[in-house]
Amino acid sequence: MINVGLLVYDISLTGGAEKVALNLACELSKKYNVYMISVFNQKKYECEKKYNLFVLSDEFVKIPFNLRKLSDKTKKILIDNKIDVLLSITAGVNDIAYLGTKNINTKFIYCEHSNLENKTYGLKHQFRQLIGAKKADLVVTLTERDCHNFIKKYHLSEKKVIAIPNWYTPINQNNHYKLSSKRIITVGRLEKVKGYDLLIRVAKKIFKEHGDWIWDIYGEGTYRKEIENMIHENNLENNVFLKGNVNNLNELYGNYSFFVMTSYYEGFPLSLLEAQSFNLPIISFNCPTGPEEIIINNKNGYVVNAYDTEEMSKKIINLIENQNKRKIFSKNARNGLTKYSINDILSIWYQVINKIVKDK
Repeated sequence: MINVGLLVYDISLTGGAEKVALNLACELSKKYNVYMISVFNQKKYECEKKYNLFVLSDEFVKIPFNLRKLSDKTKKILIDNKIDVLLSITAGVNDIAYLGTKNINTKFIYCEHSNLENKTYGLKHQFRQLIGAKKADLVVTLTERDCHNFIKKYHLSEKKVIAIPNWYTPINQNNHYKLSSKRIITVGRLEKVKGYDLLIRVAKKIFKEHGDWIWDIYGEGTYRKEIENMIHENNLENNVFLKGNVNNLNELYGNYSFFVMTSYYEGFPLSLLEAQSFNLPIISFNCPTGPEEIIINNKNGYVVNAYDTEEMSKKIINLIENQNKRKIFSKNARNGLTKYSINDILSIWYQVINKIVKDK
């Protein structure tokens, strides 16, 4: 049987990359022997019996100053367990993955969970993306747009890069849509990258004309105070509400008219697929990356030029004032969901892993 390793920064974190890694490990373990390698485990995540867990460091350390030690530990795990292929989950661990697989018979797959256009993580992150692009045996991106960007920027062969999006399993099974709702929903961490400053600019424009509508934001983060201040400064206390994290979000989608996303950057926004599964129309900036590949423009939502708050405002007002358009968009909301089914996405992963091991 093929032995597959997944290298992550900290398996105990609750971010998107960690969740994807855990889901992928569980599914791959049905077909392969799976070994999860986590640089840290600060919150003491308990490993599932479906796969093996190795932790490289019992305490938090700076990776650059401990790179040799961490990569040597990784190499030993790979050799001792005869791991055929190592998936490096995010660019942040590419340096460990590269040195850990160097000069041994383990293939290295770099899985990008952000995108090349996102510069918010700094030069160190960009350098690790370069390491992955040049040293990995294969680069896996979340979108076709990012796939083309890798090929172009690093002069890679088209055979070296492939787009494999995250899968999504719809929870909602009914087709109910509340056409009379006067509420907008946004879901996302309260962080600067999510574009809440842009959201407030848009809100100020639309609520001048439609003050009877409400915009609820679900999520929590370090940017909360700044958003609260912007809401107050723009006199939006009666229209824009920070709802925090909730456990019953799936029960709440049915109360909303449509979903809006104002992010500066995304990797692959599963929140859009989630909203679509609840039959909600979507309006999103065409940020890198994901919205243009998820939303069918003018069929089940609007893809707005990135960061154009004037156009975003007009599109939102258009949906507010056009009940029939909302009804049509809702009817078409699920049209693109089938290509993100778990069976289809896993089938691609199986082909990729089987081929790279066969070519060793």
